[in-house]
Amino acid sequence: MSTYRNTDLEILIATMNRNDLSFLEEMFQKKVNQIKESVLIVNQSLENVLYSDYENIRVINSKEFGLSKSRNLAIEHSNKELCWILDDDCIVLPDAVETIVNAHNKNDFTILTFRTKTPAGTAFYDYECEFRLLDRKEIVPILSPEITFKRKEILSADLKYNIRFGLGAQFQDSENFVFLDDALSKQLEIGYVPNFIVQHESRTSSDDVSSNRVIYARGALAGRDNIVTAVFYQFKYIFFLWRKGYVRSFPKLSEKFKVFEHGANDYLSGFEGHRINHPKQ
Repeated sequence: MSTYRNTDLEILIATMNRNDLSFLEEMFQKKVNQIKESVLIVNQSLENVLYSDYENIRVINSKEFGLSKSRNLAIEHSNKELCWILDDDCIVLPDAVETIVNAHNKNDFTILTFRTKTPAGTAFYDYECEFRLLDRKEIVPILSPEITFKRKEILSADLKYNIRFGLGAQFQDSENFVFLDDALSKQLEIGYVPNFIVQHESRTSSDDVSSNRVIYARGALAGRDNIVTAVFYQFKYIFFLWRKGYVRSFPKLSEKFKVFEHGANDYLSGFEGHRINHPKQ
């Protein structure tokens, strides 16, 4: 088993339109010159260029857009043994790096996921209390900043984020599930560690379950399985929207039904455009 040190972990941050490093101060709760962690930032922008004068903070400026493209670029250019996926609206908890490194030292699993807490100090969702190996059903709610991995094993398996999923892509949600689901398909083990490593607001962009943006992506996820299950999940999701009171009128339900269907069909057909109904709410 490998013995990793804190310096073997690199934090991979996706951001947009930045021209200075000041946003890191909120994330790390300290001045930029006091940040000692290894950080790799992918800044997607057509106009703003981000620079770093710090050896431990590296920057890649990209004119391509899409969250999954940013993730892949960061993984490709990371130079550390361990990686931690992070968004620019998170707060890194004290001792988070040490927590992650210690967990990887104790476990051979390629990917380890952790817990997120809210600003109120509560758990982001109802996590399990014990370390466990995750299956396909259990990876559904995992957030980006909860994902860490051994980089060489990810590269050896040719595991990447699917650039059709995620903010800025065709299907603007579910990129983490697809990434982890592809990992399981490649026989990579995913472990869950019941320790908090990051703070995040109690809502994410995935919580807007009745938006066409999310429904279109959910349809694409159903299409990834097969056309038969896609039809089943189409009815199930629309019934969920009605049962929970997210959508009450039948015309609106009919619209959402078609958006889900478009997502499934567009994924299966390889269509890469954007439907008129997407991302209109």
